[in-house]
Amino acid sequence: MEKELKLKIAGIGISIKWEGSRIIDWSHPHYQDFISNGRTSVNLRIHCGNLPEFPFDKMLFDGKEEGNWRLYQSNSRYIIEIYDTMTHKRNKVCLLEPDFSSGDVYIKNSFLSLPSLMQPLSEILLVNLLSKEKGIMVHGLGISEKGKGIAFLGGTGTGKSTLAQFYKREKGVNILSDEHIVIRKEKNEFYLYGTPWPGDAMAVSSRKARLKKIFFIEHSPKNKIFSQGTIADLFPLLFLPFWDKIGMEATLKFC
Repeated sequence: MEKELKLKIAGIGISIKWEGSRIIDWSHPHYQDFISNGRTSVNLRIHCGNLPEFPFDKMLFDGKEEGNWRLYQSNSRYIIEIYDTMTHKRNKVCLLEPDFSSGDVYIKNSFLSLPSLMQPLSEILLVNLLSKEKGIMVHGLGISEKGKGIAFLGGTGTGKSTLAQFYKREKGVNILSDEHIVIRKEKNEFYLYGTPWPGDAMAVSSRKARLKKIFFIEHSPKNKIFSQGTIADLFPLLFLPFWDKIGMEATLKFC
């Protein structure tokens, strides 16, 4: 019998279907808040067994050294190979349609948790779709304070999770994420979304809030507040679709 799970991340619905495999840990706390029954923009089918070898035309992006995946083009479709971080061998292969809206995911293990299945695949899909739907994903802490969205943007070690721990004690504040946040434009308004991929504070939420303020944070011997940031401050913190020229142009235009 075919089973299905639906997720909604930053307003984008993802359907995951599988048959004959045992996908475990659907109730993982990072994803529980994102389970949905709504419409989907991405439809994935899971297959367990031997990993296929798909012919490809060229490699579009090599993220194996810094991350654990590579992206190839095969005619008009795309192949994502994902590697085990310990053995550096392939453990997932994804064959995706040109618009990244549907595809088949092949995995070696028939006992797989939701986080290990979805990362980094769902992040790659989300970045690609956001580049076409007026949005960005960025390293940052996002909070909703009485319905108003505030983003604290910063790289590794700048204090996002420390700030999140502080805000956990504040009444009327919901932490959307302390590592991966999404900003989207909807009807001439900007909204801040949480994601299921937290930092050290392990804070996640599927909520959104109208974006009111953005702060760039970094360590300094003195407390300082500057009146504005620039695209140069934002660029290193973005999750960018380097493999897609049109997507890159759209992302930079959005910024």
